[in-house]
Amino acid sequence: MKKQIAIAIMAVLIFGFCACSKSYFDINNNPNSATSATPDLVLSNALVTTASPLVVGNAVNYNIFISAWMGYIGQSGSYATNVGDVASYKQTTNFGNPNWLYDYHNLEDYDYVERSAMSQQQYFYAAAAKIMKAYVFQHLVDCFNNVPYSQAFQGTNNITPKYDSAQSVYNAITTQIDTAIILMSRADAIGSAKSDVLFGANNSLWIQFANTLKLRILIRQSQVSGNASFIQAEIAKIVATGAGFLSTDAAVNPGYANNSGQQNPVWGFYVTLTGLPVSGGHADLWKAAQYAITWMQNNNDPRYQFIYSPDSGGTGSTYLGSVLGAVSNPPGSDASSFGPGILKSVSQSAVILSAAESYLLQAEAILRGWLPGSDSAAFASGVAASFNFLGAGDPTAYMSQNNKQTNYGACTTMAEKLACIIRQKWIAFDQVTPFEAWCDYRRLKLPADIPLSISPFLDQAPAAIPIRLLYPTNEYQTNPANVNAQGTIDYHSSPIFWNQ
Repeated sequence: MKKQIAIAIMAVLIFGFCACSKSYFDINNNPNSATSATPDLVLSNALVTTASPLVVGNAVNYNIFISAWMGYIGQSGSYATNVGDVASYKQTTNFGNPNWLYDYHNLEDYDYVERSAMSQQQYFYAAAAKIMKAYVFQHLVDCFNNVPYSQAFQGTNNITPKYDSAQSVYNAITTQIDTAIILMSRADAIGSAKSDVLFGANNSLWIQFANTLKLRILIRQSQVSGNASFIQAEIAKIVATGAGFLSTDAAVNPGYANNSGQQNPVWGFYVTLTGLPVSGGHADLWKAAQYAITWMQNNNDPRYQFIYSPDSGGTGSTYLGSVLGAVSNPPGSDASSFGPGILKSVSQSAVILSAAESYLLQAEAILRGWLPGSDSAAFASGVAASFNFLGAGDPTAYMSQNNKQTNYGACTTMAEKLACIIRQKWIAFDQVTPFEAWCDYRRLKLPADIPLSISPFLDQAPAAIPIRLLYPTNEYQTNPANVNAQGTIDYHSSPIFWNQ
């Protein structure tokens, strides 16, 4: 029976999630027509929306297909899913529809907060909205390349906005972050801890988050020809603020609880209100990938015991994973699921940018000569932050191995050091912010041994992980002239601008 309904389940998972679900978090579903919603209330709703898809939540596309492609998860043998689009790498214009709609819906809320807060001289909320718009627009560019930016959010005044070049959007959001930091630094930039479900109205943390996000945006352009001097100059501006980067997780928590629609999005996707695994395509379909388990076991990395759980049908100590696209994988009852470092509690916070990522971004920037400091110290702090997040203990022995992917000091060349940094980012992102692993893989082709799907229904031979998403169906229906002006898009050969 399970095998007969697998394709239907996959269709629901891939195409069925388009926008926010109704819940007690919904405050303002149409900011263009809202006349009384205050910036603080809309901001809290928008932050919860941002946190949901990126950590599994409502739009499965953001996390599931990336986790599968990046070697984190695979389908259980209880479902005939090797014909699904995730395992075959196939895309249609429906594939990216949920991502596009979800992000622009989220951006409308932030745009409303920014405009209304500026008109009321509520500079804290205007600054926070600018930062979060940069966060979401980066995600859109990283999925689709050129996107509507300068003519977005004009409502009926312009229902067919033009597409701006991806580089120009990146430049614009970099400038917006600078402006936001100035606003957030004002003495009269005051917010409410109750409405700010990200940092509790802590202006210093917001500025550090903005600096870290800007660093991510700049590092993403590391391979763009001729951009090195620009990147270095912009990083110098960050250093000049003296505010530094995040040393704690940027994590949303509006008061997650064990009620319908109120659970932490990761927990709610995999665990029911009664504490049992979700069935019908969630916890019993997506299981640990054998690649991730094997890599961590072979490299004496204890984090696999916290990212994943022992196989539910075994002795309680065996870790057994799946292979993406395999015709026969272990059944769901025998395969490893997700562990105590990922599924901590129903009320755990939802991470949108981790301390581990912050430190490892700094390590790469220092390695490249763009940021002052010690790359080895930043690397060690990044690994320690990952261990701390998962509850995996002290990483000192782990980082002291004679292993160039765990011991930064054992690396002698820039290429080895960069590979070591990206490997540790790959582990830290597992089931936390996996989208970032896909971006690193496209940017640097690291980690170099990410396994390819072995589905017999692959979209091309040899197999290759897609490098982008196709523009969505709704754009071809409602904004055809502008989307068609982008030319013929191929998800294997039409790169994002920074993927050089």
